[in-house]
Amino acid sequence: MISKIAICNLALAQLGQAPITSLEQDDEKARRLKLFYEPVRDEVLRTHNWAFAGAEEPLTPVETVAPLPGKILYKYPAQALFVRRVFCPERARQALPFREYFRADLHCRVLETAAPQAYAEYTRRILDENLFDPAFVKSFSLALACDLAVALTGDSALASQLLEKYTLSLDEARRSNMTENFTRAQDSSAFTEVR
Repeated sequence: MISKIAICNLALAQLGQAPITSLEQDDEKARRLKLFYEPVRDEVLRTHNWAFAGAEEPLTPVETVAPLPGKILYKYPAQALFVRRVFCPERARQALPFREYFRADLHCRVLETAAPQAYAEYTRRILDENLFDPAFVKSFSLALACDLAVALTGDSALASQLLEKYTLSLDEARRSNMTENFTRAQDSSAFTEVR
C-alpha cells in the first residue's frame, strides 16, 4: 500500500534526507513537501494518458448560454486535469475539434465543439495514492525530489541529476503504460466511465 508519506519519503531518500512521519510536523522538509506535493502530482498526471487516471464521460451542455452558430458549449468535466479528446459515441474512434477556454461571464472553463451529445476522454485528478501505478509513483517521487533539491540541499548539480533520472523514469513509465493501454483496449474499454 502506497501513501502520501511514502511518496514523500521516496523523494527525500533521493535527496539523501531523513524521512518524515507527517506533513504536519514542524520541519522545513514537511512544509516544502506539503507545498509542492499536489502541484507536482497534477503536473506528472498531465504529462501522459495514464491508464489508471483515464476516464470518459458525456459532456453537459451549458444551458444558460445562447447557442453559437454551429457550436455548443459544454461544462469542463469537474474531475478533469487534462481533456485529451472530444468525440461522439457513434464515432468513438474519431476525435472532434474542440476549444477549451475560460468564460468570465460563467466563471468557469468550458469546452466548445460542433457536436451535440459529445463525450470527453480525459486524465482525472487522482487523490487516492493506492490507485497510482508503481511506475507513476517512481516518476512522481523523482519529480518531487527534483523540485525540492535546491531548496533542501542547496545542490544544483543534484537537481540536474534528478531531472535526468526523472526524464528517463517518465519515458520508461510512459512506454510501459502505453503497452498496458493497448492491451486493455484490445480486451475492452481502456477507460472508466465516470458517473
